[in-house]
Amino acid sequence: MAVVRTPFRQPVVVEHFPFGVEFQKSLLRLLCEDVGFANALLPYLQPGYFENEVLVWAFGRIQKHREVYNAVPALKVILEETRDVALESREFYRNTIEAVMAADLSAEDWLRDKVLDFVKRNLFVVAFKDSREQYNMGKVTEAYETMAQAMDRIHNTDWNPPDRSFFFEEFEQRVAERLSVDPTMDSVPTGIHELDHVLGGGLSKGELGIWTAYSKRGKSTMLVNLGVQAVRRSEETVIHFVFEGSRKQVETRYDTVFAREEYYNVKTGTQSDDAYRRMMYDYRMYRRRLVVRGFTSEWNYSCADIWNEMRELKRLHGWEPGMLIVDYGDLLRSREKFHRTETEHQTAAFKDLKSLANRGYRVWTASQAQRPKIDIDMSDEVLQSRRIADAWAKVKVADFLGTINQTLEERQQKVARLFAEMYRDNSASKLILVRADFSQMTIESIRSAGAAVVPTAAVASTPLGYTVPQQRKAPV
Repeated sequence: MAVVRTPFRQPVVVEHFPFGVEFQKSLLRLLCEDVGFANALLPYLQPGYFENEVLVWAFGRIQKHREVYNAVPALKVILEETRDVALESREFYRNTIEAVMAADLSAEDWLRDKVLDFVKRNLFVVAFKDSREQYNMGKVTEAYETMAQAMDRIHNTDWNPPDRSFFFEEFEQRVAERLSVDPTMDSVPTGIHELDHVLGGGLSKGELGIWTAYSKRGKSTMLVNLGVQAVRRSEETVIHFVFEGSRKQVETRYDTVFAREEYYNVKTGTQSDDAYRRMMYDYRMYRRRLVVRGFTSEWNYSCADIWNEMRELKRLHGWEPGMLIVDYGDLLRSREKFHRTETEHQTAAFKDLKSLANRGYRVWTASQAQRPKIDIDMSDEVLQSRRIADAWAKVKVADFLGTINQTLEERQQKVARLFAEMYRDNSASKLILVRADFSQMTIESIRSAGAAVVPTAAVASTPLGYTVPQQRKAPV
């Protein structure tokens, strides 16, 4: 006797994204700004999912550009292509694309999750429709395989593709990315011109810079000054993580640098009226560019706590940093709990910091040097990274390594020597004389042609395979 199967109600594939036009604008912006996300998502999307005619047109341009040039276009490219639109509609198209360029990405993680859920549901609906037809035709095995394959695709659909490229095939994409980014905007200067020369303009996205010094030689002061310069010179958003001392102490140091007055006066609120007015003016201009976050109540913080704080700032305040300052890295633990020794914990923690930088941030931190065997108040010997405390291996992941050097006499003269020991993208092994006034929490460039000092073999041995340049004499 034939088995009569009751037909299922035909499911309907969703024709539009379920969250409205503003959601779709944000999605288009994200597609053009995150190439990895775009390459992972585009095979699952159709122009008809967008409700607005301009968004449908823009998505079509993205698809065409990817097919012809094997690259995802920047929104500026799409804006330029509105010139091809009929004159009576051109202004409307331009205004809509400009709105896409300014679309809100403060809920980026939520947006990614919702698009992922949308795609997975569509994969299920399409597979369910096909398997239903096969099942009603008596093809049970085929129906099962269709659903099994669909479930496998659903489980393996993710927006975090491996860091992989087909080098020659993706040449056009690399060129498109380079043309869409102003290279001068990638580096954040330190304000110390000799150091910026070593860094090729400053610390860039994806880079981890580490300063090493003996105790009380200005590590935290250097980190504060790097934060100030990022805000002043690059209008960069900075988050300063405090793992030693207190948040209020670090805030007072920032106030002192901006005030350019004595730390004691700022700490006690007795800075001059001119400094107060100047700070009020500057702070209105710099608002929302600096966050100071204290993590000082425990001793087991890790990069997971840093990442969670950044996610919360973005979720609650729509705020995201471009530079991270970790004050300082030695106090971090590894995210994994199986490490037993201090060396293992610190090595893993610095690797975590580098992984954090690889997400597109600039990261500055500092590390303590070993207990000195010399009288550092009297000796002008240059500190090098091999004397870092606990584990030299922890700084092997750094893109830049530098040390802060100062004798007692130099401290009295308010100068210090920075040794730019290593930088991956440029020559280093350079000794730089700077003004270091700790009464005003200031480390800054000395703008004099004769101020720069280059080490000789007697002062500092050649580190990490770099060649020490010839000694230059200062002009008389």
